[in-house]
Amino acid sequence: MSPKTMRRTLQSIGFITGLIFGYFRPSHMQDLLPVLAIGVGISYFIYSSMQSEDDSDEEVVWFPFVQMMMYFLIGGVLSSSILLALEMRQLQ
Repeated sequence: MSPKTMRRTLQSIGFITGLIFGYFRPSHMQDLLPVLAIGVGISYFIYSSMQSEDDSDEEVVWFPFVQMMMYFLIGGVLSSSILLALEMRQLQ
């Protein structure tokens, strides 16, 4: 499996898992959001500083998992936000 295919597969798995988790546990997803988002942001900062120091095209082993976590966040936030917005609309 090529690195690009593996990265896309992990991103898809993270997104689908996030959608499912956000659908069944919207309040937990909203609670996890700040912690996971800060972790992903710091990881992206470390990755970008590593890439700017090194001009080589080496693959970083942990970066696809950071991308997977980012797509988990996107999927979870989308589904939980939609559910919470619908719930708030029903209360009005």
